[in-house]
Amino acid sequence: SSFRDLTQQIRTYFDNEDDALCLLSFVLFGILARLTKRKWKGYFAEQVRQSWVTLLLHLQDPNPRVSVECRATFHLCVPFSGLKRLQTAVNEHHDGTAELKPEELQVDICTHLAKENAELLENLYKSTITYFCSSWEEIRAVAAKLAGIILEHTDRQRMKWLDLEHLPMALQVLKKDPSPSVQLVATEVISVLCPGRVLGE
Repeated sequence: SSFRDLTQQIRTYFDNEDDALCLLSFVLFGILARLTKRKWKGYFAEQVRQSWVTLLLHLQDPNPRVSVECRATFHLCVPFSGLKRLQTAVNEHHDGTAELKPEELQVDICTHLAKENAELLENLYKSTITYFCSSWEEIRAVAAKLAGIILEHTDRQRMKWLDLEHLPMALQVLKKDPSPSVQLVATEVISVLCPGRVLGE
């Protein structure tokens, strides 16, 4: 019960606006991923699945330290997904010596999921859109970016899995967001997706 309580409590700090608390939550979650015993692997795998979108979003956290720690934690959590090809792709990013490029990692993840697990990609997409209403403007901006990445790297055949009905309206709302950075991201996503792909169809 202590393990369950600790895991759930740590997850509540992933989206904390205090960078120090957010950073520490990823550090602790990564420690749990390393130390999880066999009998708890099923439970922890479910906690990872519930945290996928949050982890993906914070790969582009505006605080570089949080972004780097999130990537390390994501690397430790991917084995719990059971997707070996995805794990290989994440390992390449984690082990590389190049400067951290979280958006490239997000693109690779979404591309692999489109091929290997369309249902998981659909769930990620639905959860990502819920962050459009976040009180944290940086998260709203990153969520819009991630939604754009998911759609831009999903072929037309697999787009039928995604519920696109509310996306145009949601992006139009973000274009009028109080934050100029959120407005800019929403405008960029619309400009990329509109021409003959999703929003204009």
